[in-house]
Amino acid sequence: MLKDRREGLVYLYWCGLTIVAVAVYLGWVAFIRAWPSVHPVEGPNFLLYLLGVVVASFSVHIGGDDSNPRLGQMGLIESVPHTLHQLARYIAVLLALAFITRDGDLSRKFLLGYIVNMSVVLTLANMYLPPIIAWFFFHENLMPTVLVADASEVVKLHDMMIAREHLGIKIVGWVGNGEASAAQFQLPKLGKPEALPQILKEHRVSQVVISQHSFSPESGRSLAQVAEEAGCRVRFFLHVQRYFPDQPVSIEQEGAFTLMAAADEPLENPLNRLLKRSLDIAISLPVVLFMLPPLSAVVWWMQRRQSPGSLIHRQYRSGLDRKKFLILKFRTMHEVRNAAALSRQAQADDCRIYPFGRFLRRTSLDEFPQFLNVLIGSMSVSGPRPHLIEHDEQFARIVRTYYTRQFVKPGITGLAQCHGFRGEISQPELLQKRISYDMQYIRRWTFLMDLQILIQTVRHVFFPPRTAY
Repeated sequence: MLKDRREGLVYLYWCGLTIVAVAVYLGWVAFIRAWPSVHPVEGPNFLLYLLGVVVASFSVHIGGDDSNPRLGQMGLIESVPHTLHQLARYIAVLLALAFITRDGDLSRKFLLGYIVNMSVVLTLANMYLPPIIAWFFFHENLMPTVLVADASEVVKLHDMMIAREHLGIKIVGWVGNGEASAAQFQLPKLGKPEALPQILKEHRVSQVVISQHSFSPESGRSLAQVAEEAGCRVRFFLHVQRYFPDQPVSIEQEGAFTLMAAADEPLENPLNRLLKRSLDIAISLPVVLFMLPPLSAVVWWMQRRQSPGSLIHRQYRSGLDRKKFLILKFRTMHEVRNAAALSRQAQADDCRIYPFGRFLRRTSLDEFPQFLNVLIGSMSVSGPRPHLIEHDEQFARIVRTYYTRQFVKPGITGLAQCHGFRGEISQPELLQKRISYDMQYIRRWTFLMDLQILIQTVRHVFFPPRTAY
């Protein structure tokens, strides 16, 4: 029932958003017609761009921006990112129409005026439109709800249900064993589970939410049967963060079965993998063909002068699903045969690094041969940076979830590196922060995130962080 109400709210919100976008567009057109000095009356095909506004509204809906779980409760701070996301789609569609039709009459002044107006109206719409719609449809159809849980579970259950009050939920009280701390919440306790039949009758309850962890399967079924006989809807609350207390949780419904996972993995979607692989090839192929050869010649010449030896340093690293591969880098250290010296992390003023090698490392130019790794598919342009295999084992003892970073291909650059976490890992806290960014990348990957990482990386080539050595 809550799912149905929410789906209806999302659809009505999208309809309202479309009406708002069209109204702002028509209002702006009417304004410039009334004031020709602002913009020539003749020029853009206003009807065509009106269609573009409607198409952009469809794009916002299909893109899932209106399915945020906080829909109906967003304040100004939460509303602004959604407004920017929506505006980007409106701008993209209108500019695409202008490009396709080669319409040179769509002035920047006209487009800027519409976007400025839309930014204000969309922000207000994101804040106020969903709660207004919810109030209109649900305020006379409130659902008195009783929570059935032990004291240890009822606070979490209450927090979950209170966030859905805008869908017409009216929490009457709770039923269960034990006593919840008054400092945590003020929800009245109505009695023990044995008194549930009488409680439902006295309070005219229409929905009962039962905590699955608070009762055995037999007791849970008995309570559900009591609620159904009283004519109540029955919901079971599964507190999945009991299993994953410090992580976001992904829920997968497969028929009658529910699966829990630590988090989503967008790159398990074949379409997302195809997009990412296309980006990898589009970037690595030109680099390998046009940039790597002259750069290799320069590095080779400088090595001959400062540190004769092999041009490329090869080393085994652990990649996707912990499969080993040979990573390629320009050699930046004097050649050594000592395995212990090779496995030691580079440090500031490391005597193993020759002068030009230090420049290569600081600007990340030593990583350019890895575009060959990207081209053959063992790496990606962006992703968690691969560490030495010896360090993998060491780091896994410090961070319990370390090996989950190998759910995706390793990258030449990554989200952690964009935030300045590169170079020597001297403290466990630094490792934990790096892994935290790697996990964020795996769970929240988008094509746009990859592009942002690449832009940040280019900036770091010219303005390296202090940890780059």
